[in-house]
Amino acid sequence: MKIKKTLPTFAFTLATVAASQFGVELWFENHSDDYLSLHWINPNTEATVPIKTGILPRSAFSANSFLAHQFEVRQEVNPETGLCGNRDEECKIAYFQVTESPNQYFIIENDVKIETVKILPTQQKKHLLDQIDLDAVENPTDTLMECKEQATRRLDELNGVDGTEAIMTQIHKELHDCMTVGLAPSIKSSLNEVEFERSLRLQASEIAENFTCVDVDLESSPDVEMEEWLSPRDGVTRTVHKKLNRTASRIHVIENFASPDECGAMEVEAAKNLHVASTADGKGGTRVSSSRKAMQAGIRPIFTDDGKPLNDNLISILSGRVYEYTNHVLDLNITHHGQEPLMSIQYFGRGKHDIEPDRYTPHCDGLCNGEQHIYGARMATMVIYWCVQQ
Repeated sequence: MKIKKTLPTFAFTLATVAASQFGVELWFENHSDDYLSLHWINPNTEATVPIKTGILPRSAFSANSFLAHQFEVRQEVNPETGLCGNRDEECKIAYFQVTESPNQYFIIENDVKIETVKILPTQQKKHLLDQIDLDAVENPTDTLMECKEQATRRLDELNGVDGTEAIMTQIHKELHDCMTVGLAPSIKSSLNEVEFERSLRLQASEIAENFTCVDVDLESSPDVEMEEWLSPRDGVTRTVHKKLNRTASRIHVIENFASPDECGAMEVEAAKNLHVASTADGKGGTRVSSSRKAMQAGIRPIFTDDGKPLNDNLISILSGRVYEYTNHVLDLNITHHGQEPLMSIQYFGRGKHDIEPDRYTPHCDGLCNGEQHIYGARMATMVIYWCVQQ
């Protein structure tokens, strides 16, 4: 049985990320006396985006990134002296690039000198929790109170004593370590619960995906809300069925989003470059994925400098409508600049009655670890279906 279904997928990024799809955890130790901030550098515009601010002297911090991403570390004004670093009038800036995965470690010395360090597996402490004997902590609340009392007693001892800067730094470190131990059991318990729930969702989603694929009579989930969306560009009102409408995750089904002519234009253009669908293999190449048993072709819409479809091109008109709706939902003002090409997915193989039918299974367009969105990562995806075999 031959099934043909054309499905273009639109994926958006705040800026094109040409690096690996796999994340890298960055770990920093600020050995300097400087107040710092960490900024990501947009590869397209060279504009900077703040990732972490208010980094204290003699502290540790972390961030998530991808291979080949570039960052800058800035000296910030000391709130007590009103000066930077070693009392220079100008705050210094240093640069570095992510070159290792899945972890990379940095030490920042005075004058924003950044050094990449190697940590052997036996020495790695991926998280402060790894350094703590959780069994020795009975009550996190009581432990936190004791930490505060210890720090207060130490500070009282310094009252009226000169030259206490080094001692103050040590008290700050001891208080930090003490509080970490106190919070560790609660944090560890929460992390375990999140990971358990994540594994349950993944297992349940695979079962549900297979079930819904087989049962063609299964009704869709009920709408949590409906909306009539009027497109200012083409003046057409379209019905929107909101299936999931949470702050951090939304699923909207839009009726008649693409016209038959727009669908036809996509199919004709995709036919020039159809190939077996693949994904990145993490080694700089690609591999055929079990979640993408289909043919695919990338299509780059053409726009004028002011963002209008060039020569009223149907594919560009459709692409512009995608940005238009995304801006409507997320209250943003994104344009086609820096976006990924459209992706046409087409099936010409096995049907639902065959073993392992060709299909495009659910997957994450970006990280699925429950963390907040990272600047430069995918923010929304629109999938348009047509020519579906009944």
